Amino acid sequence: MTTSINFKIGEKLEIEPVKVKKNTNIKSIFSQLVDKKNDYLYISSPIKHGVPYPLNIGQQIKIMLYRDEKGMYCFTGEVIDKITIHLPMYIIAPLSAPEKIQRRYYYRLKTLIKVNIRVLNENDVIEGYTKDISGGGMKVIAKKTVELGKKLELKVFLNDNKELTMEGEVIRVVRDPISNEYEVGVKYSDISDNIRNQIVAFIFAKQRELRQKGLI
Repeated sequence: MTTSINFKIGEKLEIEPVKVKKNTNIKSIFSQLVDKKNDYLYISSPIKHGVPYPLNIGQQIKIMLYRDEKGMYCFTGEVIDKITIHLPMYIIAPLSAPEKIQRRYYYRLKTLIKVNIRVLNENDVIEGYTKDISGGGMKVIAKKTVELGKKLELKVFLNDNKELTMEGEVIRVVRDPISNEYEVGVKYSDISDNIRNQIVAFIFAKQRELRQKGLI
């Protein structure tokens, strides 16, 4: 099947088996596009938690790739052969055209990022840091609590040069009795595609760093 997206040799791919046993952890399986000939894709042996993840001939897999300007795309492919002459690689026959997906916007990356929150129509700014962040929301650790259902303005400092502003809604508040801090769960309620894509790109960059260090 001819796909409707331009693949880039060397780009990172995320792999997910179509059929897996119940309760099996299928996160963080990564590969790389080595070559493309005719309608077939040649991918490097997938890696999961730093070790090779074997694929079987005839196995169907989902393949996900990220486009900075357009977001995440996913398609289904079938493993038709394995090559082991030099570096191990698999030949994949795409079974469907890539489609833009939303699900991976909600992968939660555990990371500490400075964030300021302010209840809309109020002046007080609460300083905090993220416990985790995704394209759909975040958990913020703060010294002060915020009421459930409150609408917030969020200022997120991804790095020294990038500050993102969006609105969100408080969907969960939990107090830690030891630290006396509050874990505030926030769902984005007003966020542009551009800002969401910047968050997703940041998450992908951090994942690449962790993979290079062998931590995932």
